[in-house]
This record gives sequence, C-alpha cells and structure tokens, in this order.
Amino acid sequence: MTMSTRRSILALMSAFAATTLLGKVSAQSPTACADPATLPLSQRSRRRALGYTSPSTDAQKHCSLCAFFTSTGVGCGTCQMLSGGTVEATAVCTSFAKKA
Repeated sequence: MTMSTRRSILALMSAFAATTLLGKVSAQSPTACADPATLPLSQRSRRRALGYTSPSTDAQKHCSLCAFFTSTGVGCGTCQMLSGGTVEATAVCTSFAKKA
C-alpha cells in the first residue's frame, strides 16, 4: 500500500467519522438538553414542584424569556430556580418572571 493510498483511506475515515458525529448531533431533538430519566431525584422533585413543562404552551412564557434563565447553548440553559439545573429554552414553570 502506498503512502498516498494510506492518506486517502485515513482522510475518508476521518470524513466518515465527522459526518456520522454531525448527523447524530443534528438528529437530536432541540429539547435534548437533559434526559429527565438521568436527573437526580432532587432535580426531578423540584421540577415537579415548580410545574416545569416542556415545551411551553404559551408563546409569551418560556425559559429563554425568564429572568432566572441563563443560556448555555442553542436551545439549552440553566435555571436559578432549579439550583442551576439544565433546562430547555422552550420550557416553562410556575416561577416564570419576564426579563426586564
């Protein structure tokens, strides 16, 4: 096997791996910030107590518009009411407070 063939194979393998990885990332739903099944009991209990719902049914009320929300990436963030727990930007809870 010549050096150029090895390089070609390595380049193809790298391109395939990158394409596969990007495909998996883009195939995830926009609400895949945190898997509810893997959250600690304290986070699940607090979400339940605050009436956390994803996605919000009110276009004027969702986490990305809330004063307690801090964005950490596209569609995801943390919430002060959930002790810094990860939330979807499109979710909402009963503690919603519109940003000033």
